Amino acid sequence: AKPNPAPAATSVAAEPPAQVEPLPFNAGGLLGTNAQPTFAEGEPDEVSVVQIGPLEKPGIGALLLFAFRNNTPEAISHVDWSATARSGGSVVATGSSQGTTPSVVQPGEVGLSYIYFESGESIPEGTEYEFDVSPSPADTSSYNTAPMTVTEANLVGDAIVGAAVNDTGADTAGPYSVGVYCFEGDNIVGQLGGFTEQDTLAAEATGSFTVSLYGDSCPTYAVGVSGYYD
Repeated sequence: AKPNPAPAATSVAAEPPAQVEPLPFNAGGLLGTNAQPTFAEGEPDEVSVVQIGPLEKPGIGALLLFAFRNNTPEAISHVDWSATARSGGSVVATGSSQGTTPSVVQPGEVGLSYIYFESGESIPEGTEYEFDVSPSPADTSSYNTAPMTVTEANLVGDAIVGAAVNDTGADTAGPYSVGVYCFEGDNIVGQLGGFTEQDTLAAEATGSFTVSLYGDSCPTYAVGVSGYYD
């Protein structure tokens, strides 16, 4: 008897990247903001940079401000970024992020962050940047970042003054970092930081903060507050 013919090979089409709807800025409502910037859609099914802001050189090191969008189907937290600065094809500096605002970014949402470089003098104008990202699932596991909801953020004299509530449903621990980003239209133009007055915020507790602007102009801003789950 003749052997049965081998079954014909079949091709399986690769699944297209997950389609996540790009959301407006602060769609999750965690930030205290009077800014309404519009950002690019970003890469599908990736966490990708959608705006690179100015390189600030405050005297010690340098801060590269940027925005990113989460186009994955899951919320992300504890988002760690690293970056390589290249000029003329050569690496001139490397650095890493210092947290994000907000600290939990839902699918389709935009987050704000900055890369800290130890040496700003080595980074000339026209430098190109390569980014890498390592996000974690957004859950209440111990030491994961816990987002506070900013209930007030007011420009008072030379400072941003406000409050934030722990509505995560879980007890959290500090330090509670406060990130202030300044805007001109759609563009990030500055960043300042501080901490809440409180070291611990139990579930439903409210904390307060004052972040000095040190003479900088910041009439349009976004403020985020985050701590850690116990």
